[in-house]
Amino acid sequence: MDFDLSADQQALVSGLQAVMRPYEDLTAAERKSFCCYRPALQRALRDAGFFDVASHGLGTLEAGLVAVTAANSPCAAEVATSALVWPAVLDGTPTGPVAYVSGDLNKAARFLHVAHHALIDTGEDLVLADVSAGDVQEVETILAYPYGRFVAKDVVRRGRSLGRAALALARRWARIALALEFAGAAERAVAFTVDYVKQRHAFGQPIGSFQAVQHRLAQCHQLTRGMRYTALYAAWKGSDMAANIAANTAQRHAGKLCFDLHQFNGGMGVTNEHSLHLWTHRLRALQGELGGAQGAALALADELWPAAGAQAARADFVAALAI
Repeated sequence: MDFDLSADQQALVSGLQAVMRPYEDLTAAERKSFCCYRPALQRALRDAGFFDVASHGLGTLEAGLVAVTAANSPCAAEVATSALVWPAVLDGTPTGPVAYVSGDLNKAARFLHVAHHALIDTGEDLVLADVSAGDVQEVETILAYPYGRFVAKDVVRRGRSLGRAALALARRWARIALALEFAGAAERAVAFTVDYVKQRHAFGQPIGSFQAVQHRLAQCHQLTRGMRYTALYAAWKGSDMAANIAANTAQRHAGKLCFDLHQFNGGMGVTNEHSLHLWTHRLRALQGELGGAQGAALALADELWPAAGAQAARADFVAALAI
């Protein structure tokens, strides 16, 4: 079942797609690179006001639509954190990309190499730090996002404490942002593969005409629609439970999506000679963030069974959701 967008939501999505359209055509070098990041696209989205949707007359559902639609692009743009996490804890608009950094600060984080700001989860506090070139070292990966790690040791000390209440909000919206990014990238990867199986022939006919291929692609489509709706519901609801369900729904299906989609693209998606990797390698990056599917399941179980006497039910629940 699909749901229709309102006239305002349709206009929002259409406007976003119009801004993104000039960045759809990649050069040969960009198609074969591990990551395509264009600062011009980042600036265009900010200047057009898409990062202000949640705080300027629309709402978090509409900001979620911005995040999931932007994730369709072959270019990795930092949208979800700026459009959802930042407005939840701060006023105004970030001057550039925002990296959400959680856990070990010595590890690489998405968008940190290109970020102007970092929201740092220290475990006890949320710290806002302005990022300069000397603070960060670029980390090369195959994961289709620009990565960096802190080399400056005093970033947290120089930053501004936002407090424990802001930390709880940031963690919630970071999971929602992750789920939306995952859904958008997965949708585009499935659409890319559907187009490909119409063109690739075997035994004198398109491989998309074979029922086994159709069945598995239908499963992939069903999974991505479920991810989309649980993520958008979480953006609308804004609760910890909805956020954890959305993140778990997305992260636990990354393996099947990547396996099936790479296979139906003739295995080319596992290399950087085929554009599929620009989306599926993002799924692999997002799959392990914020504790992964099991982390989201544990957080959800803590809400459902907070009492010590419910540990058996909690353990069974986590095991089921982490598969």
